[in-house]
Amino acid sequence: MFQKILLPAFFMVTTSLAATQAPDFTVTDSDGNTHHLYADYVDQGKVVVLEIFFTTCPPCASHAPHWQTLYANVQNQYPGQVEFFMLSDKNADNNALVSQYKTDKNLTMPGVGSQGGSLEAVQPYKSGQFGPFYGTPTFVIITPGTGEVIYDVRGGGASSTMGLIQQEIDQLLELPKCHIQTPQGDTLKQYGLQLNVPGGNPVFYQVQDGIFSLENFPGLPSLPFYEMIPTKTDDPLNGVSTFDLVQINKQILGITPFTEPWQFVAADANNSGTISTFDIVELRKLILGVYDSLPNAPSWVFSPALDSIFPQECPEFLAIKKGDVNGNAFPDSLQATLDRGASGLQIQLDYPEVAAGERFEVNIRPEATVQLQGLQAAFRFDPDALEILDVRSDNLPGFDESCWHQEDGRLAVSWFAGYPEPALAFDAILTLEVRALRQLPLPEVFTPESGRLPAEVYDHAGLVRPLVWSAPVRTSGAALLAPNPARGFAVLSLENAEPEKTEVRLIGADGRIVWAQPCDLVAGLNRLELRPESLPAGLYAVHVGGTMAGKLLWLGN
Repeated sequence: MFQKILLPAFFMVTTSLAATQAPDFTVTDSDGNTHHLYADYVDQGKVVVLEIFFTTCPPCASHAPHWQTLYANVQNQYPGQVEFFMLSDKNADNNALVSQYKTDKNLTMPGVGSQGGSLEAVQPYKSGQFGPFYGTPTFVIITPGTGEVIYDVRGGGASSTMGLIQQEIDQLLELPKCHIQTPQGDTLKQYGLQLNVPGGNPVFYQVQDGIFSLENFPGLPSLPFYEMIPTKTDDPLNGVSTFDLVQINKQILGITPFTEPWQFVAADANNSGTISTFDIVELRKLILGVYDSLPNAPSWVFSPALDSIFPQECPEFLAIKKGDVNGNAFPDSLQATLDRGASGLQIQLDYPEVAAGERFEVNIRPEATVQLQGLQAAFRFDPDALEILDVRSDNLPGFDESCWHQEDGRLAVSWFAGYPEPALAFDAILTLEVRALRQLPLPEVFTPESGRLPAEVYDHAGLVRPLVWSAPVRTSGAALLAPNPARGFAVLSLENAEPEKTEVRLIGADGRIVWAQPCDLVAGLNRLELRPESLPAGLYAVHVGGTMAGKLLWLGN
């Protein structure tokens, strides 16, 4: 339904000159060949150019070499699409005289004398029906398909007249440069076109730069209709993200319905003709890497454009990316760079020290409280060094085994909710259960992926926020808070593995940062004074660069 359109086989450009149809004629040329104006030429989509002349006409003789040069040029430029005729308007010019004239002037187009019916053929053009007749030579162009007349094409001399005839032929026969657009008005760059004609073999053409013309299909027969089918099956993940799942889910629940017809086509990932949670299941498998492509739908589909801005001569298609309901697929790139419109969210990725054979957890924590509608991320790991046992979340409702997938040293995660869910600062939103197969620094064997699947979250305002990964401060020994309980000040003592610029933070029970102070840690023992002002009494978590160093019972100032 969304992949085909029938197009006329020949596209015509009309002129602002006379639009009266040429009378039909049948003539026999000086070589004995019979020509029917409509049956042999106009109805076959060919341009016909007539020269009304006579064999002893001096201006005709001066035009003759330019006339022959133009004829040779257009025959080469538009093979089989243009024919010239010389029609004498004198009774004395029989076919023999016309043949001799052609020989003397080295002319190769058909010439017709009075014996061949030239007088009857030129009579309408001398009668005033199409305009005043100013004598010979007079040049008449008859348009393909319609037979409309462009009468008395005349310049300031022979050369300029031929130039005007060339322009008219070009305007009638040169096909426009065409393109296919996305719903956002961008030109699709690379795709295939298949042209089918009744009784003929399919013709294929690969568009590389977004522009094509019917001239790209050589040998297009003179048939009234043909079928053109665009196809694009590459880059299935282009423009598809968990954010699309958020929006499809809102359409299903009636929270935020789609407003554009193409969104329904894009959301129908299984080509069932309806939108359901099964479409979400299929798209999530594509995002996670379970699928390389959608099993029941091509990467792109094409429909007749709804509000087309294409010229009438070009086929009208709208390119719709399956799964991309917010329209951010790049028409010329496999990897879209989004204008996210929001600042990044700092995410802490724990890197604990582990030994071979040890089972441990990697926690992923936001460094600020955020309301989440969804998230996605991917990681690369060395399968000879690590074994991913499970991925879970105690804070993201509905997170289960369908939200993650691992394969060939890659772990991908995709989660969304119908309504925004709070994620408190430094609370783990994801926990990875991992086993170390050999002892190696974790950052060398487990890293966030930066290519195929952009790491991002979707907040309550519908903004796409990229994830900015950071590692917590690595302490080499237990931290000590004294006095504790404290009033007015406290001292935090800790051993640090290496010099580090970081921040000390006090986190309230609601997960919000209530006090923060930058600090420069040295390798070895560090003593940090905490002197928060106007801090209400209560129990606070103490974090250094995101790592919890202990809890402080604050009695006030």
